[in-house]
Amino acid sequence: MHRERQRHPRPERLPRRPIDRLEDLIIWALITLGLLVAVFAVTVTARRYEAGLQRVAVETRERTLVQAVLVEPTRQMLVTDDRTRVVQQVPTLVPVRYTAPDATPHEANAWVTGRRPAGASVPVWVDGAGAIAAAPTRPVDAVTSAAAEGVGLLILGALALVVTWAVIRDGIIRFNAVRWAREWEQVEPVWSGRST
Repeated sequence: MHRERQRHPRPERLPRRPIDRLEDLIIWALITLGLLVAVFAVTVTARRYEAGLQRVAVETRERTLVQAVLVEPTRQMLVTDDRTRVVQQVPTLVPVRYTAPDATPHEANAWVTGRRPAGASVPVWVDGAGAIAAAPTRPVDAVTSAAAEGVGLLILGALALVVTWAVIRDGIIRFNAVRWAREWEQVEPVWSGRST
């Protein structure tokens, strides 16, 4: 004889309290905000990267590397650690002479690293007017700057959402604790048999 399987009806789901539904709604809202923060961070990163590449193109076009001649010898400035080991050389400001791309002679101060005699040749970057300028921004600098800003936005956004959730969750826990205490005051006497 085959025994028929007894089919047990599925247990009904426990009723959900309104606070549970509210908590679910808040979680979904925070997840949605998290996705929006991620999209915003990616958009800002892409825009910063494009702006950085445009800056690279402009600076590369407007700045020229020329050879300058030291008017005075440079001193060697060193930074040492607590064990007097040399950690790095520090650039010093020294007067130099150079010819700008438009063939005009210039004299200015330039940062030079290491000990060099007067008359030594050093490379310097100059702008369109012939003034000494910083080296043009490199493409890798545009990438790292944009990526750092995007990651920073993601971290700040995630931190804000986590803090928001922690505050909301704490409020829900406190609300539930007060509610449960009130319900227990009504149920406990009946449950323990102390009610008359």
